[in-house]
Amino acid sequence: MNRRSEILVAPLVALVFVLLGVPLLVAQDAPPHAPTLVPPTLVPTVETAFADALPAESAIARIVAAGSVRIGILFNELPFGELNVRGEISGFDADLGRSMAEAWGVTPEFVQVTRQTGAEMLAAGEIDMLIAAQPHLRSLDSLIEFSEAYYPSEQVMVLRDGDPAQALSEMANKRIGYIMGTRSETALQEWTSRTGIAVTAQPYVNLDQALSGLSTGAVDGLVANRLHVQRAVTQPGVVRVLGEPVMPEPFAVGVRRQDTNMRDLVDRTLQFFAQNGRLNEIHRANFNNVDYPAAMIVPWANVGDTAPTPSQFGTDIPTPAQYVIPRLQTDRTLRVAGIRDVAPDAPESERRLDAAHRAFVNEIARRWNVTVVYVPDNGTNPLDLLANGQADLAIGVQPDWNAAGQAMFSEPYLMHGYQLMSETSANITGFSDLRGKGVGIFSDEPDADEILAQQAQAARAIVDDVFQLANESDAAFAILAGTDINLTSVFGDSMRLRPHIEANPDTLELLSDGEGNPIFFSRHYLALATPRADLDFELLVDYTLQEMMRDGTLASMLAPVTSAQAIPPMEVWPGATNYLGFSVSG
Repeated sequence: MNRRSEILVAPLVALVFVLLGVPLLVAQDAPPHAPTLVPPTLVPTVETAFADALPAESAIARIVAAGSVRIGILFNELPFGELNVRGEISGFDADLGRSMAEAWGVTPEFVQVTRQTGAEMLAAGEIDMLIAAQPHLRSLDSLIEFSEAYYPSEQVMVLRDGDPAQALSEMANKRIGYIMGTRSETALQEWTSRTGIAVTAQPYVNLDQALSGLSTGAVDGLVANRLHVQRAVTQPGVVRVLGEPVMPEPFAVGVRRQDTNMRDLVDRTLQFFAQNGRLNEIHRANFNNVDYPAAMIVPWANVGDTAPTPSQFGTDIPTPAQYVIPRLQTDRTLRVAGIRDVAPDAPESERRLDAAHRAFVNEIARRWNVTVVYVPDNGTNPLDLLANGQADLAIGVQPDWNAAGQAMFSEPYLMHGYQLMSETSANITGFSDLRGKGVGIFSDEPDADEILAQQAQAARAIVDDVFQLANESDAAFAILAGTDINLTSVFGDSMRLRPHIEANPDTLELLSDGEGNPIFFSRHYLALATPRADLDFELLVDYTLQEMMRDGTLASMLAPVTSAQAIPPMEVWPGATNYLGFSVSG
C-alpha cells in the first residue's frame, strides 16, 4: 500500500469506528491522576485467593532505596480520599499519608485503588501501604496485615426522627433496609447472626433509594455507614441514629501480610501523631474543626519525642523461633508467663489482680479447649520467655516500644493510675479543695509525691502535710478514723484504692468529672503479649480478647480490680468467631 492509500484509509477507519459507536483510542501521555469522581457500577466478582507467602523483604527496604512511599488511596471517598477538580488528592487519608511521608523523610506517591483492587495491589507489592478508608475485617486478615485503627467508623441503625426505639433489640421483627453489595449488607447479616434477632431484610440499590424507603415507611430502619448518612441527610429532624452500632468497622492502615517491621513503623508513627497532636490537626481540618477521638490510639511506653524513621526498623521479614498454633493444635497446652505466686498475706490489690489474671487465662483456655501451663519465671522477664520460645503468651505486661523486638502486644485490657480518694462528707471536687488539709500517699509509690505536688501547684493549692502510708490496708482507716492529722484524702494507684471504695461505698469516693467518670492523674496499661512475628497466633489472641470484651466477660473478670469506665476502649473487628479450629466466642 502506498503512502496516499495510507492517508485515505486512516480517516475511513476512524469514520467506521465512530459510526459503530466504538471509542477511538489515541496514544497520548496520561495525566498523573485520571479523574474518576463517579465510581463505576459494580458487578459481582469472584474473590481470588491470595497465597500467604513471606515477602522477600520489608517494604521499608524499597521505601529507603527509592526515597518514596507508594500509598494506595481511594479517589472518591469523602472526607477520606478525593481527587478534586484541581487534580489534587485531598482528605483525611491523604493528609495522614503525607504526614507519614514527611515524618519518614520520603516523598508520598498516591496510587489510586478501589474497594476491589486495594488488597490485591498490596499483596502484589504495587503499593507499600493502603490508606483507603479500609475497615479492619477479620475476613481480610488472611490478605492484609493491619495497623492499629486510626478512625472509628461504624455501621449504624438509621430511624425516622419520630421513632421511639432506643436500642437495637427493639428492631426485632421489623423491616430493615440495607444497600446491596456493601458493608451495610454484611453488617445486617453479622448482627442478626450474632444476636439471633429476626428481621425482614429489604435490599436497596443505593443509599438514596434506601433513605427514600425509610422516609415513606417502606422499612422501619436502615443499616448504613454513619458518615455516609450524615453526608446524605443534612436537614435536621428527618432521621436519627441509634447510639449502639450495628457493626464497628474501624479504619486501619494495611501493609503486606507478614511485614512486621513495616507495621511497627506505621503503628509507632500513628502513636507519635496521637501524642504530638498531629492526628487532631488532621481530623479538625477534615471534620469541621471537630477534635480527634481522645481514646482512639493509646501510645505505648517509649514511643519517643521525635517521629520514627524507616532507618530505625529492619528491612527483613522476621519469623518466630516456633509458631504457636501448630504446637497448640498438637498437644493442646497453652504456656503462659507473667503469673507469679502471690503470698496469702500480700496486699489485697495484688491478690485481686492475680485472681483476675488467672481467671482471664483460664477463660481463654476454656474457649480454645486447651490446658494452661504456667511457666515459672524465676525472676525472668516474661517477654524474654516469649522471645526464647519457652512461653506462648505473657499476661500483665506493659506495651513498650523498647520491647517491640521481642514481642507483639495486644490492645490494652486494663488501665490503672493515680486517683484521689476522699471522705464523701468532705466534698472534695478538685485539688483546690485540699488547701489546708492533709493527704496520704503510699510509701512504696515513689513518684506519687511529685505528681501530687504538680496537681496541687496547678490548682494553686497548698497541701498542709503529706503523710506516708506504710500499708495499703491503712488507707481507709487513715481517712475515716478522725485523728488529729486532718487526713482528708489518699492519693494512690487506682487498684489499691478500689477495695476501700467497695468496702466503704457511703463514706469514701473517688474524684470524678461532671459526668461521673473517674479522673486519673497518670495512666499505665496492661496487655497480652505474643511471640514477635507470629501473626496467626496474635490474631487468635486478639479475636478472643475482643469477643470477651463484646460479651461482657472481660468487664466481669476485671470488676474487682477496676471500674467498667476505666477499661480502655477496644477495637472490635467484625467477622467469624472461629479461627484455625479454635473458638473465640463464649
